[in-house]
Amino acid sequence: MWLPRLEYLTEIFGQLNRLKSSMQVRNENILTSTDKLIAFTKKGYFMEEQSEGRYSTLDMFPLVRKTCVKKMIPVIVEHLTCLGRRVEEYFPSISVDEFDWIRNPLVNLRDSSNFAICEEKESASLSSNRGLRMNNAELTLDAFWFSIMQVSIYC
Repeated sequence: MWLPRLEYLTEIFGQLNRLKSSMQVRNENILTSTDKLIAFTKKGYFMEEQSEGRYSTLDMFPLVRKTCVKKMIPVIVEHLTCLGRRVEEYFPSISVDEFDWIRNPLVNLRDSSNFAICEEKESASLSSNRGLRMNNAELTLDAFWFSIMQVSIYC
């Protein structure tokens, strides 16, 4: 059992390392990091279901699958369950839906109740600006928002 456990730890730490590295790239922000954490958690639940449920295989863990130790399935399921709880504990979910206007700033915010009238008017001006639409397609999100600061219309 020692070798399959080591193989599993190698694979799960490799996945955690890839997640960490993907969150340390240029132009990363809280919204994209949250998306990555949510995706990782969903993958963990999928791996958990796959390991214990309908497939009863270890396809998500190729190194462990090679040794084909069925005794590892409960160990993996328990660890994935604990890992999922810890990720949710350390990174409490935030509702990123309310921040979609940051990713797509050219949408009109008329229907949003979170904004003051002044902000809704500014959003209407921004969403109607074709020059900003072209900039949005060419620039990163951060650079786009910096460019808006220069041409912003204040109430």
